[in-house]
Amino acid sequence: MEAAEVEFLAEKQLVTVIPNFSLDKVYLIGGDLGPFNPGLPVQVPLWLAVNLKQRQKCRIVPPEWMDVGKLEEIRDNERREETFTQMPNPHYMELAKLLLNQ
Repeated sequence: MEAAEVEFLAEKQLVTVIPNFSLDKVYLIGGDLGPFNPGLPVQVPLWLAVNLKQRQKCRIVPPEWMDVGKLEEIRDNERREETFTQMPNPHYMELAKLLLNQ
């Protein structure tokens, strides 16, 4: 797969956002999203989270595995283990790139 295809698949991953607007449930082919209420966390696909963030309509809550302590724990585990260490998310590199570039 090419990088663009992998990034496209990663954008389907659900992330938590905290919207600063109100909107009833949105019905899409890929599933229903919302309702959106200011200050209340809601799970949305990454593509929507990035779009809302660019329009200053929400704050993206970083995934649990992006916490510095959790990343250090994964790194330490990787150094200790002789076998491969399971990554925190199948698309962790693409998610990190998209979230950190916001």
